[in-house]
Amino acid sequence: MKAQKTDGASRTDTLVITNGDSAAVRLEEAGVARSILPWRDVLHDGPVPAISGLERLSAIRAAFIAADLGLSADEVGAEFRERDATVRRHACFPRIEIWLEHDLYDQLQLLQILDFFRSERRLEGLYLVQADDYLGRQPADAMRRLAGSAQPVTEEQLALAGEAWSAFTSPTPHALAGLAERDVEALPHLGPALRRLLAELPDPVRGLTLTEERTLDRLAEGEATSGELFRDVTRQEDAQFLGDASFFRRLDGLAFADRPLIEGLPGPSQAYLGLDRRSVGEHYAEFARAPLRLTKAGRAVLAGRADHRVLNRVDHWVGGVHVSPAALIRYDRAGGHLVAQA
Repeated sequence: MKAQKTDGASRTDTLVITNGDSAAVRLEEAGVARSILPWRDVLHDGPVPAISGLERLSAIRAAFIAADLGLSADEVGAEFRERDATVRRHACFPRIEIWLEHDLYDQLQLLQILDFFRSERRLEGLYLVQADDYLGRQPADAMRRLAGSAQPVTEEQLALAGEAWSAFTSPTPHALAGLAERDVEALPHLGPALRRLLAELPDPVRGLTLTEERTLDRLAEGEATSGELFRDVTRQEDAQFLGDASFFRRLDGLAFADRPLIEGLPGPSQAYLGLDRRSVGEHYAEFARAPLRLTKAGRAVLAGRADHRVLNRVDHWVGGVHVSPAALIRYDRAGGHLVAQA
């Protein structure tokens, strides 16, 4: 995760931290800064426990990402270590700009980054560019205009980020749910992002996350390919945050459970996405073009006659919360409140 270099005409004293590689390329093309650091972590997937030290958490995250996506653990771990070493050298940069978007993927990164600088007691020279559109899709002139919108990070923002990061990494979601309902004007995109995050807890009746519910709803209308599902489900988001790999892993959970809710996948997504850099193109297309449909169990769950989390021993993580049969807490999306397991 080496900080990318642009040409010598750029600001040499500025480090720009952004979400991922697409945004980094756009920033490089725009000549916004000489040093650009993509954060890359998919924090809405997998465990994010409350643990002190950036590097210790990065080791957990790297191990999860490598295992979940079928990547080399050594390579992913090395990328995280390089990223962390760069941000640890923040004192070398008089000015640091954090360029992030409004969606859940970016807002969780924002919390982690601001909480890191809070722990480092770094406020001077820290700036925030909060975009309400996707940075990786912006032309160079738009990126240069955004550079002019950078605002100094405030003590209030650092404090809020620290509180929110603590809530996100907590083993229970109660603080997160409370924060999601508060007025958090200091970080205007945070409230909607946290409410969307809570919707990835299972609902009280059917045991479905919002993403799972939308997936089954779409298949109730008729057969659809994996790629069509990704398009149709993610376009329902106010702020799209799921990439294809994350979405396809959710399809795996529905298709390869003890009592599958959908059928038609050729196999687990990890074997088809080409993320191991050995298989690309045709293998991805085979997975993305697979026609999917509801099973009998899927129809029963969607109708509220069965509970996915009772039929299947499914577990997943929402930050520090391990949603599992042994510790199942649900979220009433209509009422906006947590429901403990009966």
